Amino acid sequence: MSNEQRAKSKEQRAKSKGYETLCSTLYALCFTLYALCSTLFFCSHAFAEGPSAWLNMNYTDTKQFEDGEKIQASDNLYQNYYFRLDKSVTPIISYQLYLRSTLINSHNTDSKGDTVNTYQRAIEPSADIFLRNPICGFDAGYRRLEKWSTANLTDNSRETTDFYYSRLNMTPRALPSFSLQFDRQNKYDHLPVQKIDATNTKYSGSSWYDVQYRHMKLSYNITLARNEDKTPKEIISKTINDSINGLYNIGYSKAFWDGRINASAGYQGNYFRNKIEQFAAQTGSVSFKRMPSMGIYGSGTQLEPDADILTATITLSDNIYNIPATTTSGTINIGQNGKKFHNTGIQLFSSAKPVDTLYIYVNKDITSDTELIQRSNWKVYKSEYNLPNTWTEINILTVNAHVFDIVNNVYRYEIKFAAPQNSLFFRAINMEVSSVNDVFVTEMEAYGADIIPQSGKITDTSTFFTQGVSFNANIKPSAVLSFRLNYFLNRADQNPASVINSIGGAFANIFTNSIQKNGNMLQSNITRNFGASSTWLIQRYLATTARFERNQAFDNKEKTDIRSDTYSLAFNSSPLPTLDTNLSFVRTYSFDFNEKHSMNSLYFLTVGAKLYRDVNMIADIGYTDSRTYATNSRSADSATSEDTSSSTRYVRGTLDARLSSKVSANLTYGLSSASGSSSSSTNDALMLLTYRPGRFFSLSGSFSVSDTDNETTSSEGILIDWLFLPAVRMNFNYQHTFKDTRPDTTLTDSFSGYLIWHITRFLDFQFSYNYTRETNDTKKETYVFGGYLTCRLW
Repeated sequence: MSNEQRAKSKEQRAKSKGYETLCSTLYALCFTLYALCSTLFFCSHAFAEGPSAWLNMNYTDTKQFEDGEKIQASDNLYQNYYFRLDKSVTPIISYQLYLRSTLINSHNTDSKGDTVNTYQRAIEPSADIFLRNPICGFDAGYRRLEKWSTANLTDNSRETTDFYYSRLNMTPRALPSFSLQFDRQNKYDHLPVQKIDATNTKYSGSSWYDVQYRHMKLSYNITLARNEDKTPKEIISKTINDSINGLYNIGYSKAFWDGRINASAGYQGNYFRNKIEQFAAQTGSVSFKRMPSMGIYGSGTQLEPDADILTATITLSDNIYNIPATTTSGTINIGQNGKKFHNTGIQLFSSAKPVDTLYIYVNKDITSDTELIQRSNWKVYKSEYNLPNTWTEINILTVNAHVFDIVNNVYRYEIKFAAPQNSLFFRAINMEVSSVNDVFVTEMEAYGADIIPQSGKITDTSTFFTQGVSFNANIKPSAVLSFRLNYFLNRADQNPASVINSIGGAFANIFTNSIQKNGNMLQSNITRNFGASSTWLIQRYLATTARFERNQAFDNKEKTDIRSDTYSLAFNSSPLPTLDTNLSFVRTYSFDFNEKHSMNSLYFLTVGAKLYRDVNMIADIGYTDSRTYATNSRSADSATSEDTSSSTRYVRGTLDARLSSKVSANLTYGLSSASGSSSSSTNDALMLLTYRPGRFFSLSGSFSVSDTDNETTSSEGILIDWLFLPAVRMNFNYQHTFKDTRPDTTLTDSFSGYLIWHITRFLDFQFSYNYTRETNDTKKETYVFGGYLTCRLW
């Protein structure tokens, strides 16, 4: 390089550095003016009408060492500044103004010394107006988000998002309510040759009403929606989605014979029609997202990894990728400090289109994961019913981990099938945990390939009609005897010939299994459940309950026809005020196309006792016996060539004691063993001891041990929480864990703590520290420091 070139390069670097300094100075000046304006608002009369301002600053520094050598270092600084003004113009008209600014600086250095810098600068002004009264409501607003992915505010890294919305809600008294909604979002970059140019427009109208007349209740909810996506820079340049979703419910309930008989009946339906038109810039095979109905979730165990029925979990399909999904049992952590056997699933609106890939989104960098990228550590299933004995395992081709949105720290596992699958329900089970901590699942999606014709246009119209019929009755002829009857039928039709035919078919299926053949387009799945039980109070200290229940599932394609009959007998006795016992016997027979498939027996005893004052105990003792018979069922997934049997024995219990006014203890234990084609055993115990001398100080100690198939894990820990000043709280936690997997052993020590200081009413500061040392073949150490500052003005 010549001297002239060196001089020119030096001059360019100087200009760039000067530009960076100028941008930083201008930004600091803007924030100073911003904070000053916020303070003036705070001190002015307008504060009484609702101005508020605050800032958050969060800094973390992480260093990782292996055998004393630094292998990774990262630091992250997050700043958020926020100002909002709420003001009423009249008693029914108000407006809101807000300004939000975000700065993110992140640096990540690997073992080779290479550093990856990630920056984000964002500012978002917004204006909203509200008109509210008891009958009518109108909202309208505008937001503009300017975002830069570099430290310098240049057009090369700038993305702009404009968002407009309006809402009109009418809720008249004694008349149907309705709502109209309009949303438009434009997202684009400022490059000379644009890479991002997307426009999304949504229109929707809804109406709902419910009325109660004597013993009858009727309700409906209908929504019409149109969604237009224009993405000229993508393979799919335009998508138009028109849908209609109608729900209705008819219910009747009444009491007879002076309240000795209570009966209720109900009929409900959900009609959903969806039409998608997609225009592509190329032909051939393209992967498309399958429309989800809802996310579903269940939790398995070491003995039974697959849950029988998965429950609805809306947060798994809400298109929010950076916030952990929440289930009835909490978040879904598949990280190293999480749990195995999470049954994470999705229900689709239609099974007409094949699925070949599942995406599981997480809010953690998993590109270094070595466990959950292995096919053997996942199991994937499909089902048409989400019922026991209807799940079929799918062969996995590959599993990969990729980044999805690096700015928002969103990554995803990609699970590809060996062959495309058509089904309504899919679920993935993590048979192991990730090698990375704190891997929380945020979303799940299903994708499949479609062929784009030469015309470049794909039109897909699907109709889904679900109906439910229910009946319940409680009869109490005397004070010591009662009976209960229940019946429920659910019929789900995909692409029915007509609504009338489906309604008539649903009521016909109350008594029969016949389904009208309306061509190859109709896919009809029926589940039916009915049962009867009686409870007899034999004498003051003994009650017995006998129950019979039948569950059925069948379709019109003669691919599924399963039935299970369950008989149970339970005895409940409370001979003492401090003692309650329950002894139950349950037997279930399963049939596939009327051929006996399996028999399961369960015997268990539950004892709850108050052993002494402030000393309580609950214990469960159980035994299960399962037999599967050789069948030649038409269902290939259920056919077996020989008889098999297995059994499980378990004892579980909890002992809770308050030893004194300052000391309490809790013991939880479990022992279980399974035998059959394969055998396993699990023994675990957890002991907690807490000392709380007053309101401001507590000391807790824990000890746990677990032995699963000769893999032993033991852990001891101590937790100290101390409010040593009215405005200052300190917390310390130490955990020591030993894991013996033979021949490998792992020793882990973890220390963490934090200090919270409420400096003033408006200012909080928190400092946190975490140190982890893991020793096996190598010694790995991780240091994490963090600081968090919150300043509130109102």
